[in-house]
Amino acid sequence: MNNVSQEITEYKIPAYIEEILTHHYCRYFMKMSIVRERDTYKFIYRPGNLMRLDVKSLDLYQKLILLKFIAGLFEKAGSFLISPENYLLEPELIYTSGRMDDDSICLMYYPDVKRLGGARKLMLFAERIRNDSSREEREVFDQFRLNIESSDLNRAVLYLDKIILRMESRMLGAAS
Repeated sequence: MNNVSQEITEYKIPAYIEEILTHHYCRYFMKMSIVRERDTYKFIYRPGNLMRLDVKSLDLYQKLILLKFIAGLFEKAGSFLISPENYLLEPELIYTSGRMDDDSICLMYYPDVKRLGGARKLMLFAERIRNDSSREEREVFDQFRLNIESSDLNRAVLYLDKIILRMESRMLGAAS
């Protein structure tokens, strides 16, 4: 895939984040270069063999796996001092090599000028990818939202784990 580029003006990226991203120290973000010209940053992403994830084609199980991955990404990127408040979380910024696992998914880093927190950001993302025509999906996502709103991200992740395990048990039962 060809390089993809984006620009942002009147925003200052901390030098340490710029270094982490351009040297690809945090593999959860797509490889990229950053060019600065006065008050404008140009981000040049190198997707390689990665393709944009089509979230509309995901079933409920895959969406839950994606939400769990993103919650884990918040923690793992945070260990590189890149907190969820630093970057946008939008379906069109997620790329994959075709599988739904930690080694196959990454985000395009683009600054979040609103600086939304991780729990709020994940809740809004879940709302964007949910399919309201499926009763089961509506119920799962409504409960996920309640878990994030009433507590913290950890409780919501525990809920995801419980639902994912239940779905895997159901799939195994149907396969036998």
